[in-house]
Amino acid sequence: MAIAVINGGRIRYELAGSGPPVVVTPGGRAGLEDIVALRRELEPHFRLLAWDRRNTGASDLYLGRRSEQRQWADDLAALLVELDLAPAWLLGGSAGSRVSYLTAIRHPEVVRGLVLWSVSGGPFSSQVLGYQYHVPYLDAARRGGMAAVAETPFFAARLAENPANAEALRAADPEEFAAALLEWDQDFMPQPDTPVPCATEADLGGIRAPTLVVEGNDLMHPAFVAEAVHRLVPDSVMAPNPWTGEEFTDRYIGRSPETVFALYPRVAPLIVRFVTETEESLRSV
Repeated sequence: MAIAVINGGRIRYELAGSGPPVVVTPGGRAGLEDIVALRRELEPHFRLLAWDRRNTGASDLYLGRRSEQRQWADDLAALLVELDLAPAWLLGGSAGSRVSYLTAIRHPEVVRGLVLWSVSGGPFSSQVLGYQYHVPYLDAARRGGMAAVAETPFFAARLAENPANAEALRAADPEEFAAALLEWDQDFMPQPDTPVPCATEADLGGIRAPTLVVEGNDLMHPAFVAEAVHRLVPDSVMAPNPWTGEEFTDRYIGRSPETVFALYPRVAPLIVRFVTETEESLRSV
C-alpha cells in the first residue's frame, strides 16, 4: 500500500502499468479495492493510478467545513503533481465523474482528458445523494455524539481500514461535524443553472480537455444529465451506455448479488478506444 500526504491528509494509492497516465475514481464512497476488475482491464494500456479519496477506503478522514467534493478534486490535482503524472486522463463513474469534472474545472493544468460515465444530477438524484452522503451521520452526531458516528457501518469501516482515523473521529466536535455535513449538503441542492452537482453551465462550458460522456439511463444517472454535460462541454463526444438501466438498478437496489462496480469493466473498451485515438490525434498535431 502506497501512501502520499496530500493537503495534510494521508491518501492511499496504487500505481501500475505503462502508457498514457490515467486515474480512475469509482462512484459513491467506494475505494480502490471496489474497482479491481476495471483496473485489470485498463492496466495493460495505461499508467494507471487508483486511489482512495479521503473518507473512502484506507485514506484519512476529512471532516473540514469546506466542500468534501471540492476537497476531493483539490486532493486529486495535488496527488497527480506529487506523483509526476500530470497532465493525466481522469476517468470516473457517478461520484468519480464528479471528481473528474470538478478537477478539470478547478485545476485544468493537471487534466489531459476526461471519460465520464454514470453522471449524476437532476432533482431526484441530487436529493437522494444529499441524503445518503450526509443525513445518517448528521443524525448520529446529534443523537449520540461522535461515538454514535463511529458505530455507523460506513465510519466503522473507515476505522477498520485505517485505525488512525479513530483518533481524528473521537477528537471531532459533534456540532462542528454536523455543521460541516450541512455545508457539504449544499453541493447537492439543485439550482437552475447547475445541471450537475458542484458545476454550473458556465463551469462545464469552460472545460477544454477532450471529453467522452457515456449516456445515462437510470434514475440516479438520467439521460438528460449526460446530454446536458455533452451539450455544454465543448467538442465532447457521447457514447452509448454499455449496460441497461435495469441492469444498473438491479445492482443498486440489491436485487442482484453483484454490486454496480461489476458493470464497470464494460466501459473499459470505450475508455481504451477514446484515449488511444485522442492521444494519436494529439501527437499528429
